[in-house]
Amino acid sequence: MSTPNGTDEPDQDPQHDVAPEGAYEDAAAPGRSEKGIEPDAADPEESAPALSENPTLAELLTGTARGDQAAFSMFYESTSDVVYGLALLMHADTDSAAASAQAVYQHLWDQAEPRAQDLRLQTQASQTLTDEYAGFEPEADADPAAGDAAWRPNEYELVLEWLVPLAHRIFAERFREGLAEPLPLAPVPQSEGGGVAGLPEEVLEDLLPLSDSQVQSLALTYLAGRSHQQVAQEVGAAVPSVKSRLRDAMTRLHSARLEDESRDRPGEGDPILRAAVTADDIARGTAVNRNFSSEIAADLDKGLLTELAEPYALDAVDDAERALLDEAALTAEASIAQQWDTRVLAARRTLAEIFASHPVAPPSGLLDAVLGSVGHKEVGMGMVETAGFDSEETERQVPKAKRWMLVAGFLGVVLVGILVWLIIIAAGDTRSAVEADEDAYTVEQEMNEEGQLRAVLSEQEDVGFLEFEDVPELEDDATYQMWLLPVDESPISSMGNYTADELEDDGIDISGLAQYQMLQITVEQVRNEETPQGDTVAEVSLQVPEEG
Repeated sequence: MSTPNGTDEPDQDPQHDVAPEGAYEDAAAPGRSEKGIEPDAADPEESAPALSENPTLAELLTGTARGDQAAFSMFYESTSDVVYGLALLMHADTDSAAASAQAVYQHLWDQAEPRAQDLRLQTQASQTLTDEYAGFEPEADADPAAGDAAWRPNEYELVLEWLVPLAHRIFAERFREGLAEPLPLAPVPQSEGGGVAGLPEEVLEDLLPLSDSQVQSLALTYLAGRSHQQVAQEVGAAVPSVKSRLRDAMTRLHSARLEDESRDRPGEGDPILRAAVTADDIARGTAVNRNFSSEIAADLDKGLLTELAEPYALDAVDDAERALLDEAALTAEASIAQQWDTRVLAARRTLAEIFASHPVAPPSGLLDAVLGSVGHKEVGMGMVETAGFDSEETERQVPKAKRWMLVAGFLGVVLVGILVWLIIIAAGDTRSAVEADEDAYTVEQEMNEEGQLRAVLSEQEDVGFLEFEDVPELEDDATYQMWLLPVDESPISSMGNYTADELEDDGIDISGLAQYQMLQITVEQVRNEETPQGDTVAEVSLQVPEEG
């Protein structure tokens, strides 16, 4: 991740409604180094005595937890251009962007102690993973000429890969709560050229490796703060398809970034990206069913935790789904947990490289506004547990003045727990609900002249499932791809690719039957096709026939 140069004049994007010239204060920011910021970033007489002569950003955040406004101001001056630059990319106007950037720093002031601990935990995890994948040895690490040593992130980069996801999640929550207006983006139908209307020109080149549907899914989730369910509804695709597009889009972006880095710098590139892409490629070649279902809980039951790392890092999940994923990551086997951490970190590094590399100095009065309202709590993200990796933490001390927050937090946890329980129950009872419906409709037919399929559809429950027997094996890398044809003129959507064994072992669950007229099964030579290209081997009507 490149380090934005705070001393450069901020770029003005002609596509954005930016403040007139002179509205911003001087863009010069304190100098940045691997050890921290320069000591002249604030008046030394105003600095807290506990700060070192050349404090790191982590130390400044720790000083903020003690109520040190000078330390907080130094942290703000060193990072606010990146946060505000990201806000300008994501918001409809500069007023909304400034308000959301202010919300980020209000949160950092109010929650400085737990956020400082989160930063320490993620920094340690990031350094450990990077060193492990780069094959660092203590003695080799001391040699500046040692291979991938150049790829160790410096202190500023480590802070950004923690701060940018935190800021993004606050922005997304403010959009969903109606506290801020997101950038107006609109998916363009394929018949009219595809892609997304309204994309900031700063990121257009970075998104070139993606297909039109991947650009739509990624832009609507990351820039406009939509959940993956909202994106599916907006673009007229199945929920599993959107999750697949987000995952595969990040893999393409990782690969493109590795190619760029290999040209610009010696070595093989960021070891975290190499590990994430390699893990993804290995999964594609195994018998692991990488195809998503409509519910996060059902995906976790299928063992797809690591496959959900990218939607998680993009903040494309809601609070209940985030709670499910956090719990699954905390309780996963060590190897799975490491894969999860690696892919989340890789996604956050790549996203920061693309969307947070356009620093803009914030309005001159923003810091004063933050310090003038440090008790304000409604920032759109009242229950942030951590913006980094899930790690075991020591018990945190809460100031007495904030004890009322414990009650609100407890109630929030209870509500999230109830939602999680409901999601798990709903996901696990799909087939039971269908079989319990006395009016469920059953269809049995041949597949590819050899295999057999049985579809059981419940109009009352609006769900159904398919079971398969004797499905013919396919040659080479060909797979069976499932397609849902909507009842209206919405685009066809993919449910994913399956091998013969996967169909026979797991079958297919379908929700929202009323939206679709037919399930089509084709044989595709390439995974994740966006429209049917191969031969059709079966078509199943999903509309229950009327009696009589």
